[in-house]
Amino acid sequence: GTIYFKSDDNKLHAVNPDGSKKWEIGGPIALSISSSPTIGADGTIYAGAHHKLLALNPDGSKKWEFAVWDYLRNPPSIGSDGTLYLGTNDNKVYAVNPDGTKKWEFDAGGLVDLQPAIGTDGTIYIGEVDNNKVYALDGQTGVKKWEFTTGASVNSGAAIGADGIIYIGSQDYKFYALNPDGTKKWEYATGNKIDG
Repeated sequence: GTIYFKSDDNKLHAVNPDGSKKWEIGGPIALSISSSPTIGADGTIYAGAHHKLLALNPDGSKKWEFAVWDYLRNPPSIGSDGTLYLGTNDNKVYAVNPDGTKKWEFDAGGLVDLQPAIGTDGTIYIGEVDNNKVYALDGQTGVKKWEFTTGASVNSGAAIGADGIIYIGSQDYKFYALNPDGTKKWEYATGNKIDG
């Protein structure tokens, strides 16, 4: 029930469910955090930071860090086996083991600084900005299952319905529903771009 958040005073806060302070950390660790935290099943706190993914213990101490090329604006997604999935400014999607070692990386050929969505079968779905793509990746190997091209940048996260349909917006003024095999089910014209 602990609530975790970062504030503009460059501190990471942990607040008890009754609103009382559990702990707060400042200094270089908190200053570098650039995303909201995500919490693992074991209580590990994961947050995107400048040039790294940070893993913190429940008491706020650093557990490990995983180096990336630039800052991470979005938290990682966590698979059922504890694998962390993150998109980055270096055009890569990474899978990171719970111990902080790299499981695989996928070169998307363009900016993928988004939080990936994870299907019930472990498939990773993520948008790509520079080449207008939506990718489906095998969560265990990082091998591309399919790609779908929109008319402009895909700079928003995907959502997955209970029936496996992938929903995602694009800056081409359209919102898409994609079948699990990557074919288009339908598109909806929004009259404006979907961003973020």
